[in-house]
Amino acid sequence: MLYTEVAQIFLSCIENETNLNRIQQLRTKVVEYISRAEYLKSQKDLVPAKQPKSLLENLMEQAMFTFDQALNEDEKNNYEEAIYLYTLAAETYLKASQEMKNGDDSNNLKQKISNIIDRAEQLKILQSTVKDKNPQKSTINTNSTDLTPQELEILRISSYVNNQKYLPWLSMDIYERFSFPNLYIDPDGLLELSLEQKVQFGGWKRPSQIMSDPQMIYYISSNSIIQDIVTDCSFVASLCVSSAYEKKFKKPLITSCLYPQNKNGKPIYNPSGKYLIKLLFNGIHRKVIVDDLLPVSKNGKLMCTYTKNQNELWASIIEKAYMKLMGGYNFPGSNPGIDLYALTGWIPEMIFNKDKTFNQESTWKRILNGLNYGDALITVSTGDLPPETCESLGLVPNHAYAVLDIKEIQGFRLLQVKNPWSHKRWRGPFSHLDNKNWTQSLKEALNYDQLGALQNDDGIFWINYESLCNFFDSIHINWNPSLFKYRFVMHVAWPSYAGPKKDHYNMGNNPQFGLKVNVTGDQGAAVWLLLSKHILKKEENKDYITLHLYDNTKCKRIYYPGKPLIPGVYINSPHILVRFNAPPGLTEYTVVVSQVEKKTSLNFTIRVYSVIPFEFFEIPRGNNFEKRISGFWTKENAGGNISHPTFYRNPQYKLSISPSISSSAKDVSKDKINIIIMLEAPKSFPVNIKLIKSGNRISNCSSKDLTGSSNSYRHGFCYLELDDIKPDDYTIIVSTFDPGLISGFFLTVGCSNNFTTTVIPPEGEGYQKYVLPGDWIEGKSAMGCSLYKDYFKNPRYIIEASYATKLFIRMQITKMNPIPAMNVSIFERISISESKEIMSSGPYTNITQGVITKEILIYPDKEYFVVFSTWKPEPGQFVSFIYVDNPIKIKQIID
Repeated sequence: MLYTEVAQIFLSCIENETNLNRIQQLRTKVVEYISRAEYLKSQKDLVPAKQPKSLLENLMEQAMFTFDQALNEDEKNNYEEAIYLYTLAAETYLKASQEMKNGDDSNNLKQKISNIIDRAEQLKILQSTVKDKNPQKSTINTNSTDLTPQELEILRISSYVNNQKYLPWLSMDIYERFSFPNLYIDPDGLLELSLEQKVQFGGWKRPSQIMSDPQMIYYISSNSIIQDIVTDCSFVASLCVSSAYEKKFKKPLITSCLYPQNKNGKPIYNPSGKYLIKLLFNGIHRKVIVDDLLPVSKNGKLMCTYTKNQNELWASIIEKAYMKLMGGYNFPGSNPGIDLYALTGWIPEMIFNKDKTFNQESTWKRILNGLNYGDALITVSTGDLPPETCESLGLVPNHAYAVLDIKEIQGFRLLQVKNPWSHKRWRGPFSHLDNKNWTQSLKEALNYDQLGALQNDDGIFWINYESLCNFFDSIHINWNPSLFKYRFVMHVAWPSYAGPKKDHYNMGNNPQFGLKVNVTGDQGAAVWLLLSKHILKKEENKDYITLHLYDNTKCKRIYYPGKPLIPGVYINSPHILVRFNAPPGLTEYTVVVSQVEKKTSLNFTIRVYSVIPFEFFEIPRGNNFEKRISGFWTKENAGGNISHPTFYRNPQYKLSISPSISSSAKDVSKDKINIIIMLEAPKSFPVNIKLIKSGNRISNCSSKDLTGSSNSYRHGFCYLELDDIKPDDYTIIVSTFDPGLISGFFLTVGCSNNFTTTVIPPEGEGYQKYVLPGDWIEGKSAMGCSLYKDYFKNPRYIIEASYATKLFIRMQITKMNPIPAMNVSIFERISISESKEIMSSGPYTNITQGVITKEILIYPDKEYFVVFSTWKPEPGQFVSFIYVDNPIKIKQIID
């Protein structure tokens, strides 16, 4: 064309021009002439296709298809289906013969019909013979599976997507019936159209109505695929890279999901209009059935994805199946990694190249080798871009592109990319407009025809890696799962009621999994984890989920978020991938699923890929026996941590653990019992659990007294877990860090053995309490212990009872720092000069909570007095609490 020739002359002038203004003028003219050439070419391409086939031709095509299907079933000895298909073929041929005007042709066809009917009758005889020899047995599903009943229920629930049912793919589905007396119509109805389609909509047409010679596949090529007005650029980019893979490596990928297929496994056109597409969705391959009614505009043009080969169907049919699954042609779009996973099952990885963790160098090596070795499919996406950037660089904002080729050559790192629109290309470095970087040797090395690119905007362009990282937002890599010899899959439900909405403090109720990897040798081994959320309806994905990986956990449940080996990134993508290399030796991991905020129940599938054997299992929630207790911290019992004198007031529970086997001959010391105790409180409350072997109320404890502890106080949640606790009675103490924090709490106890819990009453419950403040006055009543001669000059009180009375006493220091060692002793007076000690708080001690006596019984006919003392004579103040079950008289003794 003349315009193209002139543009080439101007390009030659640019190479020799030194004036920058003149260069810009020449470039403007080149673009102008090329645009005109493209317009003229597009008008030429709009030449109408050949007229669609006549009714006779369609009937003959349908009959031949059905006859071929019958032959296939006949060869497989599938007599029942073959008889049906032979009969249907004969009927369709008969209809065709009635449309024939040539008598000889009609007679020849009738002879063929007679032969087909004869074969059907022969098969009926064979079928009855086989049935007599082999009586029919009950039908058994030969698709054995290791799925649990819970997993089967999850997959059943996840079969309902956008109010349609998509059953799991079974091996027998390749024998789906595709031939019918009438053209097939999808019983699920027509797909919802997008707004753009509705504006231009002219009707639903079958291929036979708009194509002269419909074919399923004419020639697989990414160059021929064109995205129309459906907003599914990610899907079309997926078709492009899949097609490029099939063409380059001569292996079926995208086309292998489409049925019916011929003997060679190649999809074929079905004149009856029924197609079956195998897609991986919601954890398992599912079958999507569609008819071949396609939306066309008022001028008869297809309004869906199609190819430049005017009679080719595969792209339109696969798109229709995926759009049906997604809820209609008004598909809001996703990302190509998601779409490719559904189409191919290749593992999706999304890399945000604007993220601070993005490694530009390692990513280049991975995509270069992955694509060229046939191990990966690559797509890229733009984000929000300013209009002026889009205009100057030829980019589309928030748009997916297919990467067709990657080369590292002559010092450059280049990617060949396609816009699914099949027009509008990159205009920066290494574009068709770049005369600086495109040397003749580089053009020859890449077989790049710059002049041809200038003449024809097919949406394909070269771009350097640095520019891509600068102007694109994300790189999507889908990896061939056959890279991993060992794989495992599990389907899991996460009900909304399991655990708190946010797991910032407590991850204990999240789904968690144990992973054991034993790497022999001195090299690490690749292990990948893929979480796939199940999608049930078309809506914005607001679930921000991730996977956290913790190492050296012995595959035990994680409760505190802590610092994982690999902290997950929360994103609202249905697929989350974690990649790592397991080091040499045995490593036991815990994998935790997490959400930013849990709003609804969530079903998901988790897959494990590894180059070496591994063990993977769900870590059970809870124990054989579990009890959840609701409690309260009040102004009376919120005693704070053990540094406060009120610690002893905290809520306490008696825990009684039963032996594993009730038998006198059983040695309970050999019982290995697991127990976990969890405390949930308001997130602003630092809380703690202590466990002491006792069963009674505890006033204080040291580290040597503890059977277990949740250790440091933690906000909102804490737990303690023991793997080898013995059957016995224990005391559980729950406390806040500061006293006086008033709120409710939940205490959960889980144990591998049966157990009981009871509330330990507060100190003095059911007793009358007398509060006595006192002083040790230097030189007068601060006299020290009994080793000092004036011991009985310490503060003393006479206690008189009118009835037999239970009594116990607590003493605490109020204003002495440091706290001295102290003691309370109760004496019975024998005579005026003689008395005997009948109860004591024990050895002198300086614990913050003070000292307490055991309970004793005092009588009305006897005289008692109590002495409050410190180990050494020290002035100070104290307070005592005297608990009795009957009224008493108390009188201080003053010398």
